[in-house]
Amino acid sequence: MGIWKRAYLYITRKKVRSILLFFIFLVVGLFLLTGISIRKSAGEEADNFRKTLTTGVRVESIAGSVPYEDIIDENGEKVIDYKASLIREHHIEEFLAIEGVSGFYCNNLQSETAYTGLTLHPGFNSRCLDIIDGKASLGETVSEEEIEYMVENRKCYETDARSNRFLMTYDSEWNPAFINGGVELVEGRHIRVNDEAKVVISDEVANKNGIKVGDQITAQLSDVFTGELYGRKYETEIVGIFHINFDQAVLPDKTYENDILANTFFSTPDIDSWSRREYQVEYGYTVHAPVSDDVVCLMTIFVEDPVYLDSVKEKLLAMDSIDWEYYTFGVYDKDYQTAAAPLLSMMKVSNLLVIVPAVGILVILYLVLAIWMRSRKNEIGILISTGMKKNALRQQFLLECCSIAAAAFFTALLLSGPVTKLAGNGLQKMFYSSGETEKYEVEIEMYTSDMYINLLPPKEGEALLYEVTWREACTVFLILVGTAAAAVLASSAELTGQKPREILGKR
Repeated sequence: MGIWKRAYLYITRKKVRSILLFFIFLVVGLFLLTGISIRKSAGEEADNFRKTLTTGVRVESIAGSVPYEDIIDENGEKVIDYKASLIREHHIEEFLAIEGVSGFYCNNLQSETAYTGLTLHPGFNSRCLDIIDGKASLGETVSEEEIEYMVENRKCYETDARSNRFLMTYDSEWNPAFINGGVELVEGRHIRVNDEAKVVISDEVANKNGIKVGDQITAQLSDVFTGELYGRKYETEIVGIFHINFDQAVLPDKTYENDILANTFFSTPDIDSWSRREYQVEYGYTVHAPVSDDVVCLMTIFVEDPVYLDSVKEKLLAMDSIDWEYYTFGVYDKDYQTAAAPLLSMMKVSNLLVIVPAVGILVILYLVLAIWMRSRKNEIGILISTGMKKNALRQQFLLECCSIAAAAFFTALLLSGPVTKLAGNGLQKMFYSSGETEKYEVEIEMYTSDMYINLLPPKEGEALLYEVTWREACTVFLILVGTAAAAVLASSAELTGQKPREILGKR
């Protein structure tokens, strides 16, 4: 009797064992096909996100590692003398000239708050003034003591209710808020590198105050405790107007006017020197000398396509006018990581659907087949004693197991379509369910008061098309058959390696 017929008879007569083995292969095959298909579809969609969202090379100075010395110049003003060749403002033009570079954003520029006298989107300070004037209901949260405090500090509320945040940038077009679509320019132009005393304001503030592109805005600092204005005024020109593409969550009893995006101005960096100098003069601190070519500590160099990331980094390192030992490099893909977060989570889960079964099947099959081989020791001993070659015996075992694995694979292939769709839709619902209704949020950092306009994960994802290519199907088939063969050889090695007398003599 040939090995083919003997394998066929064993499979058909040992139905329970064969069905159990078939079920194991079927489940594993479905896991593999489902995992590969979900990962492929989610990966393709994530790549589409990457192509539509801007990425760049992130460059950051190593904190505390740059040697420097504080010196006093001939005017009695403090100057920081760095003992290394650092990135400075004049390097920005060199960076923008690199092939593949599309824009530049400096992350270490912060913001200033200054009184403009403009009518703003109302917040906490406006509410306090309404309470003082009896124009707002007190509710149960405002005590008489709090009202007395408000009356005593009315000047502060009046000043702060008309104070704007000036968010500094070298080029407003490449501010993350414009890149991720949270705001868009609707009139005029962006702030550009080397501009001075220029701002881009919101259309809400422009409409409330009847101001337009080309008009001047005057800003002045105020005492945080008294609300009194002090120092020289800062004159700046409106060069652009932006529109906000989402509704910021504003709580009148908690959100201050300068934390409202509509009241925020994108400003040139020179406002920082003005603000710092006026503050130091007013309160008697050592005055810092103006810096005409300031240091850039943290920046992102945006690229036209992610494929340019490595080449841009190489060209940066080739600039010997900068001591690169004081900098670290990374990748800026914050918007991508946010927008594609559900898809990336789906890919992680799908990886588990592939890796865990692929590893587990070998262990399970080995244990199951090892038990079955021991139950077939008499059969093995008799067949070997009658002259059957051990290789032929191994081939029979391989044929039995691999035939069941092949049948299970084709069944899994037929079932994989609806199973994958069901599993994929379930994962999408699970990971997208945490998405917010709004697409963006305004974040105010607790300790620095810096403002960030963040892209939020989408509430719902696009329907994914789950397909299994022939290459992927062949990969799963080879995994099933290969693990089956490995398990058979491993589990049968002990018995087939013995003599008939040793096998039959064991109890």
